[in-house]
Formats: sequence, C-alpha cells, structure tokens
Amino acid sequence: MLTGYNTDFKFQGKVYHIQTEDGGVGSPTITSLLYYGGAIIGSRRTTYADIIKADCLDEVVRELMMEQHKLVIRDFMKGKLEPQKAPEPAAAPKAAPAKPAPPPPPPPKAADIAEKSLDEVILDFLAQEQKLREQQKK
Repeated sequence: MLTGYNTDFKFQGKVYHIQTEDGGVGSPTITSLLYYGGAIIGSRRTTYADIIKADCLDEVVRELMMEQHKLVIRDFMKGKLEPQKAPEPAAAPKAAPAKPAPPPPPPPKAADIAEKSLDEVILDFLAQEQKLREQQKK
C-alpha cells in the first residue's frame, strides 16, 4: 500500500480538501475523497485489479494516484464532479408487512456534519473500509 496524497485548495473563496489513497493489493482500488467543512462532498474510485501483476506496480499505482488526485480537483472546478447526495431510502416491499417499518433516521444536520473534524471523518471512512474488507474476506 502506497502513501496517499492530501491537498487543500481554494475555489470560489472556499477551502476544500482532497485525499487520495491506495487500498493495496488486497483491495486494489485508488480512492479520492473531496471534503468541504469536514464532510465528504465527492468521491472517485478506480480499480487496478487488471494490472496487479505488473512488474513496476508501485510506480504505476503512484502515477495513477497522482493523476486521479489532480483530475478530481480539475473536474470539481469545472463543475464535472457533482456533490454526493444521500442515498434514497429503499422502496417498501409490495406485500404489506404485519408491522410498518420504522421511518429512517433523519439525515444529519449541516451543523452536526461541520462539527466533525476532518480527522474524525477520515477515521470513520477508514473504519468503514476496514469492515468492508473483513466482510469480503469471509
């Protein structure tokens, strides 16, 4: 696994942060996360599973990481990277259950999101990624 890239940049008077990291050979994915105010507002993932056996894999992955890192910034500034939206709740099954399902929890308030530090958001993300990796191993 290679060390990632972290960059703060200013756009239209606001400071954004982008982080790009490598999942390593166990999870051959390059992930770029775009943050504003501690909240993830965009992401891009690219797999490199098809080149995992390349002779100079570290060099190739490092180059892919740098290119994706820069591309996400460029795409965001050009309006090509749309901010992420909360996923829509799943549709209710057609057969009515005996008991109605409880309503989904309300989305977090913007003030709650802004109170999380960037480190907390990153740690949450890494914990989720670790859980996914463990589930995939089972």
